[in-house]
Amino acid sequence: MIKIRTFRQACLFAIFLVLVPISETGAAENIYVSPRESIQEAVDNALPGDTIFVMPGEYNESIQINQDNLTIISDSKNPYNTVITGADKESDVFKVVASNVTISGFSITDSKCGIYLNGAQNCIINNNIISENKIGICLSKSKDNTLSNNIVTSNADCGIKLFTSSGNTIYNNFFNNTNNARDDKLNTWNRTSGNCWSDYTGQDVDTDGIGDTTYAVNRLTKSRDYRPLMNFIPELPVMPEAIFTSNVTVGYAPLTVEFTDVSENASSLLWSLGNQDISNSSNFLRTFVNEGNYTVTLNATNENGSDSTNVTINVLKAPDPSVPILPDAKFGANMTIGYVPLTIQFFDFSENADSLSWSFGDGKRSCCPEPKHTFCCPGNYTISLTAKNDNGSSSTCVVIHVLNSTSQPSAENTISPEDTTYIVNPKNTEDSGSSLRNKNNDTSGILNWKSLESIENFALSFTRTRRLAEVEPSIEHEILRFADTIKNLTENSVSRSEVINISTRAMFFGFLGIALGLSAFRRGRK
Repeated sequence: MIKIRTFRQACLFAIFLVLVPISETGAAENIYVSPRESIQEAVDNALPGDTIFVMPGEYNESIQINQDNLTIISDSKNPYNTVITGADKESDVFKVVASNVTISGFSITDSKCGIYLNGAQNCIINNNIISENKIGICLSKSKDNTLSNNIVTSNADCGIKLFTSSGNTIYNNFFNNTNNARDDKLNTWNRTSGNCWSDYTGQDVDTDGIGDTTYAVNRLTKSRDYRPLMNFIPELPVMPEAIFTSNVTVGYAPLTVEFTDVSENASSLLWSLGNQDISNSSNFLRTFVNEGNYTVTLNATNENGSDSTNVTINVLKAPDPSVPILPDAKFGANMTIGYVPLTIQFFDFSENADSLSWSFGDGKRSCCPEPKHTFCCPGNYTISLTAKNDNGSSSTCVVIHVLNSTSQPSAENTISPEDTTYIVNPKNTEDSGSSLRNKNNDTSGILNWKSLESIENFALSFTRTRRLAEVEPSIEHEILRFADTIKNLTENSVSRSEVINISTRAMFFGFLGIALGLSAFRRGRK
């Protein structure tokens, strides 16, 4: 009995050990750090798999990384505009005591050690400028790390120092220091290309860019760069870019969504829903049964770092089948007034409609969603749209004013379709384009000619201009254009009738001022 109980306890403990790391694994996130914010704080708050993007600027701090599987990268990928100086000259800018950490895209300067890997494994250090420290890069008891495309210059004691560390790969870096490298174990200093050393004295007879003799890092340990570069040409790291599509982002429950990966430069993928990892395939289907907003994240990684992106899926509550969904008729027109022949483009914005029916007020009809209609005779035409579905119908209308071409002003004063667009819906038929002009508006309704008659005669006696009746159409047209402009600028906060009255009064007093001015001028000449 005791043996059985002990066996059960051992099994439960084993299950616990398996579940603990799983429960701590969540969806990878992108964390952004701006100048005057703390990179260390972002590291402390990060979880395994997260990527910390450091925005361009200057930072002064010493950062200790003890969390595995982190990527810390400059957002610009440009080390010249993202600079980190040590908190003081006796501290390290980056001290890494974790594994699978990537540091890329920084200028690192003014510290004891620019980057210090202590007991770290499988870390990537690339595309950095590490200068004017006591030691540029230092590895202690660290293995299987990759250092590439770094510029390591002007470090006082040593450019790169490795002690009690082996199995690391260092290639395509530029070293220019008093002492470029120290290595007490056996590490790899080249791949297809090695490093560019400021103190390399070999020649390149075959001009292939690689020195003909090796560069000895440590002759005793046989640590050598077998393919030293004659010139340094930095190779920017190829970073992954997470991209995906979804066939739908909003719909009623149950909602099935297809996700398709189109990421670039990715060697592995991980899909997450909230804090739960759900797939590592390139494409997958997911059915959302319950109403709510769901964040789906794709994390793409390669040997140089990681990137993630996400989309929010909005799952709506399934409609009650006992409550009918009625249509809502809405439409727009590119104008509602003009001179014959007047051609107007209409646009349907109706909701929940299975069919449409247009009536143009002249006996013509259409069922197209975006009909274009020409009015050949002057007059007021009521345009109506009826939207239908199985549960009912909805209608809305607008009045189109077609003016006689005999009263048309000069070409530069005509109204064009590009002037404005009018949206019509049944919830606002009073001033939604149902009449840009009041239905009973005519010339006498807009201008009070009797009140202007005395002013007209006064002005004519001095100016010898045409009578007011002769210029009536142009004046009316300009008032209407001015009213439309003011109406658009006030965003329907003032009624059109108020704007027209204001315009009329402004023109009235303007007319009076011109007449009085001319009168004074004429008297002065006498």
